[in-house]
Amino acid sequence: MEEILSKLKGSPLRTRWRWVLGTTASMAVIASAGIAWACVAPVSLTVNPASVQPGGTVSVIGRNTAPGAPIEIHLDSPTGRLLATNPPHNLSVMSGQWTLSVPIPADVPTGKHLIFSVEDYHNHNGGQPARATIYVGQPAEAAPSPPVRPTKLDVGSGPGAATLGVVGLGVAGLALFVAGVWYLAASRRSPGPQAQEVRTS
Repeated sequence: MEEILSKLKGSPLRTRWRWVLGTTASMAVIASAGIAWACVAPVSLTVNPASVQPGGTVSVIGRNTAPGAPIEIHLDSPTGRLLATNPPHNLSVMSGQWTLSVPIPADVPTGKHLIFSVEDYHNHNGGQPARATIYVGQPAEAAPSPPVRPTKLDVGSGPGAATLGVVGLGVAGLALFVAGVWYLAASRRSPGPQAQEVRTS
């Protein structure tokens, strides 16, 4: 690549080559970072059973929490009453699952409550609280029924030819504008032709 750039020295193509290489490298870095973060599964929390009497115990199941730090279980908010603490684990962030028996104090009011898992560790999924719903002293609410699917699907006519034509012209105009700006920038950076001295005898 350096050999190609040395041959293009003093020509407008050298500047364009550098611009293309820089843009490609930046896109590769951004894509790698996006893939790394996209591979991290979301933190989740569930309880079993969902309904418990005051003074009873529920099993709290956590998934995809970061290893290496204790996980605190709080009542009704991430900073609420501390119910239990799960010790640090060495499970995989992508597939790790742990289960902890959590006692529900006898003085917790009857009704719907939230259980939060909080981890003081800020890397990937670490530090992201998860929550689950429990029902103290009452049956759990029934899950909402799925929405009724329509038996008939109305198909619209879609955009007309005039609308598509306007959109096409707009895209073409934007592409020409970007190409013009890029060409002007490359032309200004490249050295212009130097005048040669004319000798007379």
